[in-house]
Formats: sequence, structure tokens, C-alpha cells
Amino acid sequence: MNVSGTHLMVDGITMMSFTGEYLEKFLADVSALSGMKVINGPIAYGGPSCWDALVVLSESHGAVHVHGKEAYVDIFSCKSFDINPALELIKQRLKLRNMRVEEISRPILSWQEEIMNIMAWIMRVLPADK
Repeated sequence: MNVSGTHLMVDGITMMSFTGEYLEKFLADVSALSGMKVINGPIAYGGPSCWDALVVLSESHGAVHVHGKEAYVDIFSCKSFDINPALELIKQRLKLRNMRVEEISRPILSWQEEIMNIMAWIMRVLPADK
């Protein structure tokens, strides 16, 4: 199996309340900071205490999920990137406590597999009437 890129997963507890616009800006900023190009989004759905947001990147995608006080951030990339600036931005913007960070190498997927994964996620988070 060929391996390339970085998958950063961050879980934690936040004491903040969010808006969709705030999470969309967060995803745009963390994408830019990590050197990735946005091709669609960011888009957020939910509220007021339960949010899901997604950005489609030329390198893969990023997501943030906030459910009550629990926050989850996933950044998938087909290219490697320095996770430290992204972690600092995540801590700063989401005000996370009790953070759990995991970084793994991810397998290279065909573009068809990647699109199918993204579409499956979108279908799970968007309501049927969108």
C-alpha cells in the first residue's frame, strides 16, 4: 500500500458557542495555514449547539463537528503538512481543553474513492431537503 499525506484528528472540550459563519472561517483559515487550496466551501450546517462543517480541498478535505461541548476536527490531506501551526490555530479558535491529538499517515486513494468518501459524508450531514 502506498502511503502519503497527513490525517490530523483533534478531539476536545470547548466552552464556546459557535455560529456556522465562525466555523466556516475557521476551516478556511486552517486550510490556508496548512497550505491547502479550497475548491468548495466551507459550508456549515446545524445550530445552535450542534454544528457540522466541511471544506473540500484540492488535496482532500477538512471537517469540524461540534456537539454540545465536544469538538472534533479532522484534516485529511494527500500531501504532508506541518501539524503544529494547525494545532495552535485549533487550540486558539476553538478554545479546546482536554485535547486528544492523533496524526496518522493515510493511504493514497484514487480520486474516485476520495470523491465517494466525501459524497457519503455530505449525504450524512445535509438534510434531504437541501
